[in-house]
Amino acid sequence: MPRVEEFDAFYASTSESVLRVVYAVTGDRAVARDATIDAYRHAWRDWSKIHDQEPHRYVRVEAWKAQAVTRGTHPLRRRHEEDSDTELLDALAELSPDDRRLLVLMTIGATDLDAAAREIGVGDEEAIELVTTAITTLERSTGQTIDQLERRLNGLGEITDQLPMPDAADLRARAARGHRVNTVAVVVATILAIAAGGFVLTEGDALTRLPAESYRQQLGAERPDLVLDAQRLSTDNLLTTDQVSDLAPDATWSIDETDQDTEGDEPLTTCAQDRFATEDPLKVFVRTFDAGPTPTPSEAVQPAVPSTGQRLSQSIEVARDPASANAAYQRSTAWFATCEVPRLQLTGTYRATGSFGDVLLLRLVEHGQTDRTLTVGLGWSGNVTSTVVHETDAAEAPAIEDFAATVNTSFQQICRDSGGQCDADLTVTPADPPPLPEDPGFLDVIDLPAITGISSVWGRAEADGASKNPAATACDLADFGAAGGTASTRIFLLPEAQGLAKTFGLVETVGTFPSVDAATAFVDQVQASVNACPQNNLAASVVEAATFGEVTDFRGATWTLTLQVESGDPVTVRSAIVQRGTSVAQLLFTPSGATDLPAEIFTQVAQRATERLAYATPAG
Repeated sequence: MPRVEEFDAFYASTSESVLRVVYAVTGDRAVARDATIDAYRHAWRDWSKIHDQEPHRYVRVEAWKAQAVTRGTHPLRRRHEEDSDTELLDALAELSPDDRRLLVLMTIGATDLDAAAREIGVGDEEAIELVTTAITTLERSTGQTIDQLERRLNGLGEITDQLPMPDAADLRARAARGHRVNTVAVVVATILAIAAGGFVLTEGDALTRLPAESYRQQLGAERPDLVLDAQRLSTDNLLTTDQVSDLAPDATWSIDETDQDTEGDEPLTTCAQDRFATEDPLKVFVRTFDAGPTPTPSEAVQPAVPSTGQRLSQSIEVARDPASANAAYQRSTAWFATCEVPRLQLTGTYRATGSFGDVLLLRLVEHGQTDRTLTVGLGWSGNVTSTVVHETDAAEAPAIEDFAATVNTSFQQICRDSGGQCDADLTVTPADPPPLPEDPGFLDVIDLPAITGISSVWGRAEADGASKNPAATACDLADFGAAGGTASTRIFLLPEAQGLAKTFGLVETVGTFPSVDAATAFVDQVQASVNACPQNNLAASVVEAATFGEVTDFRGATWTLTLQVESGDPVTVRSAIVQRGTSVAQLLFTPSGATDLPAEIFTQVAQRATERLAYATPAG
């Protein structure tokens, strides 16, 4: 194929995707368009050298360099982007340059890991680290999964499709004119620099090379080396008794055992399915602590104080590569997030930002005659994962901030001796629970509280064959389908409990709508119907009502309703409607006599349902 036709075909087939990638990275349509045009002008001038050497990659790199020079000291400056997905552009702007480029290249850029890593000048292991950090950060800041975010990234094409690009002939003509102008500019700049006495001649295009090299040096300074050196870790990096003492200041902490055996297979803690989450670890370090009795002034005079029933375990696992470490982190997270210990409830999820970047904190309660509380901290960086688990034979547990500080201390010790980026500052914020492997938009057994006086465990079932919404009440008769949504239902029961009414149980219907406005209208209608029910239906009364949240991104309402049936005693039910973006869940709980969920506990279940909606599959 002739040179001109070959370039023109390349330009026609790739310019749209390159412009979309550059816009997602820069967040400025004018800069993205100018940088993309400039990149193709360079490509035409160098076509004889690059046409058979990844020209697509060449164009993206040139566009990145061009936008860096254009912006100067104003990164992510945007002009008139109100008609675009500004929330997504803002979230991307918070990522580091390398994180942002990798994420965009591997989603809408349709570039594999190896090619994306080469394009930004990092190795595969560091690329895994960077893109995982980018995905986690973006998911947390937007409350959406990477699949949802990729759809939004592709949606930026609605903006780039409106940007006029020159035809290939015009672009080639601009390139020819630009080359002559640049040649004159280089000569003038060189003469001026020599006159100033400070210019060193270099091979190639001086004006092109200098900004790019300066930018690469800046990236090198900004990018921390997060691939940890496993050989430098030892038992000295484990916590000490002094460092865990804040979790129970009145107790005497002691070390039970310190272990480095990679062949052990007995799980360390409740919920763990194996001793280690890392397959074939290079090194492991495990230390367990016990909080003994409070010391007395005189053992001879004072009786011994019983044990506090508190234990702590810390494990450091060194994988053979970052991908294996990330897999171990995901595996250990799944162990606790889907733990199948009977009557175990996930009561709280938090993110602690500190030494390891984001650390996941989970609070779980095993309900019984005496409740047992687990507080879990999970983090990973480079080749290392670390897990800290505190257990106490009581409902009372350390404040989540105190536990987060202990976890951060443990990660700082790993960080210091392994070349990681250490940070003593700590921020703890509530977070959505980790997604469940099946139907993540629904509640699951681990989200449900124990029922007082019932030792049976919750079980779930599908509402097969239901023609109407089983979670609706006589007050609202909510119909997801009629409102334009798609929905399905799940039922939770106590199948082994004796003496409960057949109607006892919790029903959840989860639906998604084409737009936030449609979901909002549906929820508003349900709320209005229930609140007006006593006026419209004399057989109904609202005993209790509560709301939470103030925006459509996260809001809900709960009610306790008493309904008079034609024959028999009045029936009491608890109802809730919750919304998160385009997703909606409706809950209906029917007690059995005194076997009930208190209103405040039911509201907590509704709030968890709202959190789970972050993972609901979008409509369409």
